[in-house]
Amino acid sequence: MEDLHGQDVVEEICETTLTIAYHLGRLFFTDGDSILPSKFFILLAVSRNGPCMISQIAEQVGLSSSANTIAVNKLVKEGLLKRVKDKNDKRICWIQITPSGQSVLDEMIGKRNRVFQSILEDFSEAHLSIFLRSLESIQDKFALESHESPAANAIFIRE
Repeated sequence: MEDLHGQDVVEEICETTLTIAYHLGRLFFTDGDSILPSKFFILLAVSRNGPCMISQIAEQVGLSSSANTIAVNKLVKEGLLKRVKDKNDKRICWIQITPSGQSVLDEMIGKRNRVFQSILEDFSEAHLSIFLRSLESIQDKFALESHESPAANAIFIRE
């Protein structure tokens, strides 16, 4: 039996993962949607976590502070996010998702779910269970190896 940790298998997994990521990117972000991946993850972070400060969003989505500020500013200008001053400390500005932003995010999540449903519909329940456990193991390894704080993965944690 071939060594599963051998270079050929690792290379094949890397190439397959990149190909899947490429196709997902094309499906989700290049067919006329005005939302880029970074903006999608910002909307997702604010939607799942509630009002956030810009620094918290940057930590969660992995953008630099300046890139995050530019993206948030654009989302505010587009009416998808809004700034709300803290009632007790006027120096603090909270970022909240607007109803329009939530609607755009819900559409994109629905689109994502429909794509995955069509891709996975022919798989057996057992196959899907193994696939999910494998993905979760890979996700756990990434978190351990990158020494990420729980906050860094907060947008990916489902309620």
